[in-house]
Amino acid sequence: MRWLFCGLTVLLAAFGLIVGLNTAPLPDSLDDFAAEKQQFLDNRGNPLNVSYQNWFNVFDTAELYEIPELLQKMFIAAEDKNFYAHHGVDWGARLSAVMQNVRAGRVVRGASTLTEQVVRMLHPRPRTLFSKIVEGVDAWRLERRFSKDEILKFYLNQVPYASNRRGIKQAARYYFSKSPDRLSVREMTALVVLVRAPAAFNLYKYPEKTDRLVGRQLQKFYEQGIIGKDAFETAKTERVKLTPPALTVEAPQFLAFVRKNADGAVVKTTLDSALQDTVQKLTRNRLKALQKKNVHAAAVLVLERETGNVLAWVSESIDDKTKDFDAVLVPRQAASAQKPFLYALALTKGWTDETLLNDEPLSRSVGLGVHHFKNYSRRHYGTVTVRQALGNSLNIPAVKAIEFAGVDEYWAFLRKIGITTLDKSPDFYREGLALGNAEIPLFELMRGYLMLANGGILKPIRATASDDYAQERVLSESAALTIADILSDPLARQFEFGTDSVLNFPVKTAVKTGTSTDYRDAWAIGFNRDFVAGVWMGNLTYEPMRDVTGASGAGLLLRSIFTELNRMKNTGTLKTAAVKSGAARSAERAEVFVATPADGAMIAIDPRVLTEYQAYRFELSGTAESADWFVDGQKVGSGRSFFWKPVKGSHTVHAEAVLENGERLILKPHGIEVK
Repeated sequence: MRWLFCGLTVLLAAFGLIVGLNTAPLPDSLDDFAAEKQQFLDNRGNPLNVSYQNWFNVFDTAELYEIPELLQKMFIAAEDKNFYAHHGVDWGARLSAVMQNVRAGRVVRGASTLTEQVVRMLHPRPRTLFSKIVEGVDAWRLERRFSKDEILKFYLNQVPYASNRRGIKQAARYYFSKSPDRLSVREMTALVVLVRAPAAFNLYKYPEKTDRLVGRQLQKFYEQGIIGKDAFETAKTERVKLTPPALTVEAPQFLAFVRKNADGAVVKTTLDSALQDTVQKLTRNRLKALQKKNVHAAAVLVLERETGNVLAWVSESIDDKTKDFDAVLVPRQAASAQKPFLYALALTKGWTDETLLNDEPLSRSVGLGVHHFKNYSRRHYGTVTVRQALGNSLNIPAVKAIEFAGVDEYWAFLRKIGITTLDKSPDFYREGLALGNAEIPLFELMRGYLMLANGGILKPIRATASDDYAQERVLSESAALTIADILSDPLARQFEFGTDSVLNFPVKTAVKTGTSTDYRDAWAIGFNRDFVAGVWMGNLTYEPMRDVTGASGAGLLLRSIFTELNRMKNTGTLKTAAVKSGAARSAERAEVFVATPADGAMIAIDPRVLTEYQAYRFELSGTAESADWFVDGQKVGSGRSFFWKPVKGSHTVHAEAVLENGERLILKPHGIEVK
């Protein structure tokens, strides 16, 4: 029989040579195979999980003497009991497997040797009969070049497990947070069982099912004499206890970005592993909470303000069709998140934060038709300041801002600050560029905010310690600081967001949100003295979300991220414009508000009294000298208090207060219902 098997081996080898089978070249060394050799470290020198993204395990290999002898025996007994006797193919096991498969009427056993499995790792092929023959030939060739110990060492270091882990060293850390020499007998047995089907036998997903299989394999090891009675009895009563690694850093998209330009065997990146892990968990939790509103993807980028270093880079998708996309780099409609750059440009051309603009219905010719611009809330506030226009993200004033600054100049400014995806001419975008109708990736948008956070100095976003550190002033410091002041002023945004907004962070932070058409994109970007962070949410399939805005969706996540950042570093005061337009003036304004009617008030007309004898009191509270009162945009009277004759229907009431210094202040409008 032995001569028969040897003869079959020779015949197959001859057959391979005759028909020109696609046998693959063998490596010169099993310690020097074709794999990515770069190692990537975080900003503290800790290794990132780059090896989990490679086809081969490069950095977590072990010498054969470092792997417990019992674990080696277990793998050989379970996977290839005749490993040290055959020459690449175990013909006895192969014939037995064929007979079992014929009796079962399906494939129940494969009978691949460890050497054949190594061949498949080195040269993956489709699982066909033809490939099986080729693998047998390659296994025979492999055993002629390398010793059994070399082949076994390669197998134990490269055998695949779940979550892209390879080799028993990575698997032991992934499941039990141990090195192989500290594994219990049952844990060793688990590693043997898990390689058979890493997806189906997964201790994290199917712990009870997998542990039952581990118990059966233990019984076999005992019957085969691999383990003694005492070890068997101890292992039989033990239950596998999963101990995930204390910190498993997952940053595949960041590593893919770094890998494009990184040089050297060891690359130190800017990533903060602990922050990356925290931000990733926060993002996943937020996606889980919003899944019912059809939100399936999110991207987060966190930068160090002073250096531009990437501290966290997260791209998450719970949609299997888009989980491999890097949402940090995917262009999306920027919406109002782009407006600070427009007002910054307008400030350099003569506007101030107190320049007055009319917020009223606006139409412009577009092609052969007419486009009617609207604010997000469909409300109009009459005369507003630049501060109020930007703070409340009003659309009509933004259109007037781009008409003042010039579409061509705004387009050129955006290109200058690094938004290169605007690759069409300004005529293509027209006034819609003011409202963020162009698609811009979070990465490029963040470079613009990094510029604002640095007082108008443009810096590169850096992913490694060796990245370019060039910088250039592209905006006056006064303009940048004024924008920072507006975005960090809670009262500047009170019309649309209220006085108790989720965007009012505990530590002074400049924040801007954006929501694109049909809720396809939700943005929130902010910066304080030390950090710049941005969030995008939506669907990479471009499906609309259900009523998720920049504030309600991305804003809450951004707030959580800044809470962690402020905990990580006790940040100081954000530098803003040294003008009386921030806290001092906001304090004055906080003292002036509409006392009556209350927002949402229901007013009933008494049918028993003639209408001309009925009136409702509008009253101002605070230090204002006087006020002009408006109902539905039409002036109806003046004075600190005014009696209005009610008209049935829904109305919007707002006042323009006159302060003691002569300044006019547009107060938050109130909606009322008259029945």
